[in-house]
Amino acid sequence: MISAYPLLSGLSAALLCIAWASLLLPMARLAVAVRLLIISGITLLVMLPLDGNPGWYAVRGLFGDSSISAMLFYLAFTLQQNVSWQIYRTDELVLFRWLLAASALLLYPFALGLTGFDSYSLGYANPWLLAMVFIITLLFWWRSYYFTAVILTAGVLACSLQLLESGNLWDYLLDPVFVIFLLLTCLKSAPGENQTR
Repeated sequence: MISAYPLLSGLSAALLCIAWASLLLPMARLAVAVRLLIISGITLLVMLPLDGNPGWYAVRGLFGDSSISAMLFYLAFTLQQNVSWQIYRTDELVLFRWLLAASALLLYPFALGLTGFDSYSLGYANPWLLAMVFIITLLFWWRSYYFTAVILTAGVLACSLQLLESGNLWDYLLDPVFVIFLLLTCLKSAPGENQTR
C-alpha cells in the first residue's frame, strides 16, 4: 500500500527503521545524545536520494508502508526506549500485544485463502468491524489505556481520510512487519517500563 502523501511514506519508513534499530541495537548503553545522533543519522539516510529516488523508496519496497497504528507505536516505542518517556505501561503493552495477535490470527490465515471466509473483506466499510473497533476503543479508554485507544482511533480516522492508498481498515490497523515487531518487543523492556500508574 502506498501513502497518498509522499511525506507520510517517508515518515513511515524512517519510523520503521528507527524503531527496529531501537529494538535490535544495544542503544540503552549509550548516552541519550548519542542515541539521538543515531536516530538523526538513520532519518537522514532514509531521506537521502538513492539511485535517483529517496532512500525510503527502498525501505517501502522491502516492507511496504506501515499501518497508521504501527507508525504511532514505532514513535512511542522509540521515545520510550531512547528518551525514557513513559507513553504506555507494561500492562497496556501486554494487552495491546494480545489484541494485535488475535487480530492477526483473525486476518491473515483467512485472507490467505485457508478457508472460504475472507476476513480482509470486512475492512471495506463494514459497520460490524467499525462497531467492534469502537467498542474495543471505549473499553481501552475506560481502563485508562489511553495510548491504545488513541492508536485505534487514529487508524479509523486515517482510514476515513484515505491517508494510505488502501481503502481497507485492516491496512490502517496492522501490517505483518508491525505484528512481528510487537511480538519481538517481549524480549526487550523500556527503561521504567515495569512501572505502573
